[in-house]
Order: sequence, then C-alpha cells, then structure tokens
Amino acid sequence: MKKTLRLTALSVIVILALGLLSGCGESSGSQQAQTDGKNFSFWCVMDGFSQASLKNYNEMLFYQKLEEATGVHIDFIHPIEGSTGNEAFIAMLTSEKMPDLIEYNWSEYSGGPTQALDDDVIISLNDYLEDHAPNYYDYMEGEKAKAHDYTWKLQATTEDGRYYGFNVLDIGTKQCANGIFVRADLLKKWGMEIPETIDEWSAVFAKAKAEGFSKPFTCVLAYLNFTADTHQSFNTAFDVGMGFYLEGDKVVYAPFQPGYKEYVAQMAEWTKLGYIDTGFVTNDGAKVESNLYNDVSIAACGFVGSAIGKILPAGQGKNPEFDLVGCPYPVPEKGGIAQFQHINPSATELAISITPQCGNYEKAVEWCDFIYGKEGMEYQLFGVEGDTYTMVERDGEMHYQYTDKVVKNYEAEGLSSISESLYHYMLPTNHPGINQHPDYFYGYYELDRQKEAFRTWNIYSKYAIKHALPRLSYSTEESREITDIKEIAEAELEVAICDIILGKKSINTYDDAIKAAKANGYDRWIEIVQGSYDRFCAKK
Repeated sequence: MKKTLRLTALSVIVILALGLLSGCGESSGSQQAQTDGKNFSFWCVMDGFSQASLKNYNEMLFYQKLEEATGVHIDFIHPIEGSTGNEAFIAMLTSEKMPDLIEYNWSEYSGGPTQALDDDVIISLNDYLEDHAPNYYDYMEGEKAKAHDYTWKLQATTEDGRYYGFNVLDIGTKQCANGIFVRADLLKKWGMEIPETIDEWSAVFAKAKAEGFSKPFTCVLAYLNFTADTHQSFNTAFDVGMGFYLEGDKVVYAPFQPGYKEYVAQMAEWTKLGYIDTGFVTNDGAKVESNLYNDVSIAACGFVGSAIGKILPAGQGKNPEFDLVGCPYPVPEKGGIAQFQHINPSATELAISITPQCGNYEKAVEWCDFIYGKEGMEYQLFGVEGDTYTMVERDGEMHYQYTDKVVKNYEAEGLSSISESLYHYMLPTNHPGINQHPDYFYGYYELDRQKEAFRTWNIYSKYAIKHALPRLSYSTEESREITDIKEIAEAELEVAICDIILGKKSINTYDDAIKAAKANGYDRWIEIVQGSYDRFCAKK
C-alpha cells in the first residue's frame, strides 16, 4: 500500500506510532473472523462528550444495539487521552497493521478524499453501494436522492465521482442555530417590539443607551466582520451575506458587494453613537456573557445552546426578570425577507471509510449501511424506545421524545449535562449517519426560549439556501494558492474594515481597501472558488 500522506513533522511518526494509539483490547477477530464479516477493527476518535463517561464505544447503548441487530462485533481503536486526532491518525497510517474501518474528516488529509483514495489509504465504494448498501444508496442515487436533486451525492463524492465513505448526511429543515438575541424583559418594560429593521434596532439601542447601558450590542469579531460565512448579523438588512456565497451560479465575495459597504458604514455609525461594544475585536464568549449579566449590553449574537442556553439561566440566577429572545435576521424593510443565514452542508467529509486491509468489503459496507435505515437511525439518534425515548403526538404527527432519564435525571448516572447524557447513550449529531433530525434539537434544547430562537433563526432558510455554497474541494495547487492569498491579503482587509467600524478610518477609505485586496489576490481566490463550484455542478 502507498502511504504518502503529506504531513509535516514526519520525524516523530515512529514515536507516535509506538505511543499514541491505544486499542480497547486486542482484536479478538482472526483473519477468518474478519473474512466472514463478524468482526471488524474500527479506528475513530471518541466524541468529547462521550469520553466523560465511557472508556470506549463498546460501552455505548447505540453500539451495543447495533451489534445485536447486525451480529457484527467492532474492536474499537481510539487515540489515548491527551493525544490529538491528527497525531493519532498519522500514527495509525504508519503502523504495521491498519484497521478495517476508519472514521475521519477527509478534508484534513492533504489533497482531500481524492488523494486518500489515490494513495490506497481507503477504497472506493462505487462497486458496492447498490447491492450492499440500499439505505445509503437511496440517499445517493435512489428516490430520496431524486427528491433532493442529488444534494447528498454531490457533497459525498470526489470530483471524479467516487464514493469514499459513509458520510454525515444532513436531513434537517432547520439549518441555523445561531443569530441575534436581545433582552426580552427590557423590551417589554420599554413597550418596544422585537426589532426587525435597522431603524427599529437603532431605536432599541438609543433607548438602551439612554437607560444607562453603555454598550447596547456586544459580540465577538466573527459576527461583525467578513471572514466567517457561518455567522451573519446585521449585514442581512443590506441584502448581502458574509464570506463567499452564490448569486445564481456566480460566486461572489461579500466585501466586494455594494451592500457590504453600506453595512460597514452603518456599523461605523452605531459605533460612533456608542451602540456597539468596541471590544468586539478581542472579545471572547466570557466577555460577551459578562456584558449581558452586568447590564452593560442588552443584545448579542450567539448559538442556541452555548449562548442562550447558558446565559439565560445564569442571568435569571442574578435577576429573576432576566429574559432573552431570539430575533429574526434583520430585513431591508418591514415585511421584507432576509436572504442570508448559515446553511449546513448536505454532507460533510467526516465519513466512515473502508481500508484495503479489510477482509470483507461487502460485509463492512452492509454494517455501515445499517445506521442509514430506520432502525439504525433510531438507535444512533434516540436509543431504545421506552428507555431513552418515547413516541409522542405533536401537531398531529408522531415525534421522538427523549425520556427524563436522558434529559432531566442524568445526574443519577454521574453525568453533568444533557450533552454528556445524550452522548453517553448515542451519537445523535455530527457523526456519520443521519444528522440534524428536528426531534433531536427539540429534545436537546431544554428551554422554551431556545426552541423559539431555533425556529426564529430559520424562518428565512429556504431563501438563504439558494445563496449557500456547498462544501467544495480544491486541488493541492489551488489550496496552496488560497493559503498564500490569505497570508498576504486577508488580515490586511480585515484590519481595514475593522478600522472603519471602529472610527479609526473614514468610510471613504473602503474602496481603496477593496482595490488593494483584489490586487493582492482576492480576484484569483474568487476564480478558484468559482472553478471548484463549476466542477461540483458538473457532477450532477
């Protein structure tokens, strides 16, 4: 097998190979056992939440039920505590004995999944899916695929059309779990509605300032600047997104669009008026939380879980009236539509892949496929009916609902949070299988305000999805070009925009900053992204 993984620090590989991998017991499967498909070795990094209570995945309810249903035993190989996933991955690839299965984010492999296939690190599944993976094949090539315009297939194959593993497949209609939120108790006290337009937000901030809130809006850098297309805030009121996105079939870059200059000018005006926390360049989450707890700020941006789920109960501990509500993404005018928000990829490059050393490709494919069917999906996302979930009727439909054992009484199992509890029993999200099931979200979010925010931040998702770029892949040379451009131009442009927002420079310097960014390689960067997107579309 060719092991030409392009990673640095190769001098430590031997040490890593000797010390960083720890199997959960020696494999009990002989070559014959591997050949008849009853035993496979599986290298994967344990979920961080699972590690709080489990030593390996064989202790997890999901994998125990999976073994009962399939008759296949898995010998898990996890990196030892304290080693990073990439270090252990290098060590695994250079070890004498490769596992049968690997779970890895193949975008982290130099050259991506295409190169991993070409290096014979993993095998192509094209000859096996139709006959041995009916559930997964349905999402890729069957009726489910047709109904969704082959969305999953396009993001779960290489540019030359090869299937490299069993990916994380997003089936969710709710795409976004982050946005703007505001003190609902104060709006009620002041007789004001939840703001939707820039004028309404200006009125709320002016009132907050008059009431003694020195920095009405607080956030971290990612929510105000152009570099993170996963975060959107007040830019949506100017019909412009963040980062790279689509206008039809054309790739555009937010700061080069007219609406972005208008957005930056508005942020600069709010900063001048004292509405924006000027510490956004260096703020971390703790600082944002502190500003809200201590009546410095009334609004911020963040996630349903780590922001609202954390800040709301803590704030109520200090002030029983403290309340937060998620706000719709700002619109250009009352009754309008916000065209942008974060959109999850339909499939991620985190996948369970099969190595050439596997003794029985067909049986390995069948085992992986099980979690994409109804029974396997239930085990992975919800566990066992009557134990970790029940079925309840809501809005005329039946839904999965986690039991109190999972979401309320988890401390009895020595667990400290709902997250630890969920990942003690199963792997409900961000792992190969079905992702973003709506019943998972409504079970995971404890507070009504979290559920409300989740719905609110997704009211425009059907419009935003038209602008969202899929997960794209690049050649090694293209990746190098992008890295070079980022090193030369990205920080310079970010500083220029931040300086305008902070009032250090005039909005009149904006056009010169954009001109410099284009000259320093941004036009080429757009060209590279466009080329990758065109290749992506050609796979249909």
